[in-house]
Amino acid sequence: MPPQVRRAFLIVAAVMVVIAVAWASFFETLPPADFSLQSGTDPKTLDPHRATGNIESRLIFAMFNGLLQMLPEGEPDPESGLQPMTAQPAMAKSYDVSDSGRTYTFHLRDDIFWTDGSPVTSHDFAWSWQRMLHPGTACEYTFQLHGVPFAKEYSESTVKVGDKVEVELWDRPDDTDDKASLQNFPRGTMRYGILREIEKPDKPPLSDDASDKQIKNAEADWQETWVYHIDVAAENADGSIDWDGQTKSQTFVANLESAAKKTDTQRCHAVMIAFGKLGGLETPDYKTFVVHLKDAIPYFPNLVAYYPTFPVNKNCVEEHGSPLWTKAENIVTNGPYKLQERRLRDRLRLLKNEDYFGVNEKGYDTIDFLSMEGQNTAINMYETDQISWVTDPPAALLGELIKRDDFVSAPQLSIYYYQINIQREPLDDVRVRRAIAMAIDRKQIVEQVMKTGQLPAFTLVPPGIAGYESAKGPIFDVEAAQKLLVEAGFPGGRGIPKITLLYNTTETHRAIAEVIQQQLQNNLNVKIELQNMEWGSYLDKRKQKDYEIARAGWIADYPDPNTFLDMWITDGPQNDTNWSNQEFDRLLQDAGSEGDPAKRMKMLQAAEQIFIDEMPVIPIYFYTSLNMIKNDVEGFFPTAQDLHPIQLLQPKEGVK
Repeated sequence: MPPQVRRAFLIVAAVMVVIAVAWASFFETLPPADFSLQSGTDPKTLDPHRATGNIESRLIFAMFNGLLQMLPEGEPDPESGLQPMTAQPAMAKSYDVSDSGRTYTFHLRDDIFWTDGSPVTSHDFAWSWQRMLHPGTACEYTFQLHGVPFAKEYSESTVKVGDKVEVELWDRPDDTDDKASLQNFPRGTMRYGILREIEKPDKPPLSDDASDKQIKNAEADWQETWVYHIDVAAENADGSIDWDGQTKSQTFVANLESAAKKTDTQRCHAVMIAFGKLGGLETPDYKTFVVHLKDAIPYFPNLVAYYPTFPVNKNCVEEHGSPLWTKAENIVTNGPYKLQERRLRDRLRLLKNEDYFGVNEKGYDTIDFLSMEGQNTAINMYETDQISWVTDPPAALLGELIKRDDFVSAPQLSIYYYQINIQREPLDDVRVRRAIAMAIDRKQIVEQVMKTGQLPAFTLVPPGIAGYESAKGPIFDVEAAQKLLVEAGFPGGRGIPKITLLYNTTETHRAIAEVIQQQLQNNLNVKIELQNMEWGSYLDKRKQKDYEIARAGWIADYPDPNTFLDMWITDGPQNDTNWSNQEFDRLLQDAGSEGDPAKRMKMLQAAEQIFIDEMPVIPIYFYTSLNMIKNDVEGFFPTAQDLHPIQLLQPKEGVK
């Protein structure tokens, strides 16, 4: 080795040693937590209004709190062992429901605070719900608040002539023409008025071979050139709008060039329904939050106990912007634990919030959510007492683990399925989709791969919901599946190109995918290519609809069939399949306003039947919850939604 190279090598090596020592020293400064668990991969976000998935929800439930919260009530079911969970007071000490079931009045506690010391108020909920619904936030759960008047129009940014609208001017502190730099919900100067006219220029032509993304972008660009003529109303001192008073005609447009060409036209971000001024949400005082609904929603308390409706701190969000407000040094929360430190691809350290109104004095002071995709790694750490809770045991070991008393398994209101991008050939043919579904032997998967009581799924809604009987789905039938391929023009599977199956990286998902890959090869001569990605990239690929078949799953947000169905409405934020059916949409809408429980269930069953007949997803199995939990931990119990409030966990008496 030449002297110069040797000298350079030694310098680099010395630098690397210094870095390694510094890195090790940095990590040694953090003592072990009182309780540690397998979290999965790094959470994509800690923002309750942008999160989706179990990894994120478990953390958000620990750090934030809503009007109500899901807590245990009563005794476990003697047959299933499931602990009943109900929506119970949290930030709200109580609530009243009108006789019609369409108005909820929540009375907030006096002893509730953000971690910066400021009080939690009704205005925090009103602002947060509007932020959650705002299209710029891109929340995937906006449909859960569509029962509030004008919430749907607001979240979908739809307006028509005659509507009472709001206009956000182009004067946010961070406004530039680089849209990527914009925060998703800082409010600029607002104007309110009556929409009198929408002036739409001719739509620019697109080539015949334009992609879905190009079509969508072109549509958005065209809509930004629309000119809105609005009779702007005055805003009263109390913030209300004088809709019937004197107005001033003004014009607004989002596109910069269009604004420059038009005389007396102001540039704006958007013209939207004036949701915040139309009375769906009211704040009579700091401790009273009133919610009006278009129709009675029997499961509404469960919705407000679910994390997308949790409040975020307005000052924190506006000061730091998204996503910087969720950094450990910035974030302000209101839940039983607060974020002390975050180390990417390693852990999130939570610290007990001593100012939380319901603080568990016996609960763990510090909790580590460890980022690890490897299920075998998690088990090894569990067996060596480095962690106390494994949330996702590896499928290969389940046959042995199930025999142990620290293995907790129970039926769960959830489904494991494969979703299909129905715009990809040949999956755009329902006969091909049904053939694939009928060629999968689910019994082999649950008995030879999972081995812990899962049930083969042929429908979307799991069993166990009172008063509901699921639709009928196609069963395992290779001969019928082969006939469908013949009808579709693919006899013996000939002519079907290789289909890519996407899944997020875990040993269990890989094992299931490999079995299905072999089944489809043997039964239909259909070749499947497997593609695995880490959690964040996998979610992005699904959201962009850049897949053919993708592994997915759903855990009930609340114990009602609607939670498995309403995510598939046309253009719904959770619907990444490109599937749309107007009759399905109508049935769900009608069920939402049906007061007779039996009739409502029939409507939902009819909607599920349409969905299963058209097969935009392939049900695989109904989950059982699978957890390894140390015997020295109290407060952990099996639940139908696999919910385990972290603030209830504590060491058993006498354990240090």
